[in-house]
Amino acid sequence: MGEFFHFAFFPFIPLLIVPLIAGLVIWATLVQKQRTAANLQKLAVRLGLEFLPAGGWLGRPSIVGPMRGKAVQIFNYTTGSGKSRTTWSAMKAQLAAPSQLSFTLRKQGFATRIIELFGAHEITVGDAEFDKAWFVQTNQPGFMRAALIPEMRAKLMAALHAGLPGAFELNGRDVKYAEVGTFADAKRIERFAALGEVLCDLADVAEVAADQGKP
Repeated sequence: MGEFFHFAFFPFIPLLIVPLIAGLVIWATLVQKQRTAANLQKLAVRLGLEFLPAGGWLGRPSIVGPMRGKAVQIFNYTTGSGKSRTTWSAMKAQLAAPSQLSFTLRKQGFATRIIELFGAHEITVGDAEFDKAWFVQTNQPGFMRAALIPEMRAKLMAALHAGLPGAFELNGRDVKYAEVGTFADAKRIERFAALGEVLCDLADVAEVAADQGKP
């Protein structure tokens, strides 16, 4: 009888496992959403900015407000789809006016060696430690070399030593920093708490370039 029950029950095992896995996935997603919201609320208080809760199931919480006279936003976003779907954590500062300057600053490493193979070119500033650590691309090399003064380089190096894994980018109206992952990670919250000054410094550089480009 026991053996018969075992074989009779066996075909139903997948029917039980599938909803169990689905339930665990939903539970993990809810936990991550709650942790993300709680972490962002704490970060908003630390930075003196406004926390915006998620709107609905598909919405994401974010932080907005002024920092050094610039409109700043901290948020998660997603690129790709299916198995190629990637979630990013980002902070951006809006410029007062569009800038013709563009730049990307990222940590030197395997990824930068790959993009170099595809024709990407970096600039150097003559600071051996900085040039070894940062891969800098820009459409205005002379201006960017002058803008990366020792104080700016020191802040970028400090951010790198603190474990900053992402990239800074200026394209049009915003200077943005982004790295892979969500704000459910407490260590990421700590990195972003110290990120505002560097981001605003880079936004200042972009605004100087915009002013110089005015007739």
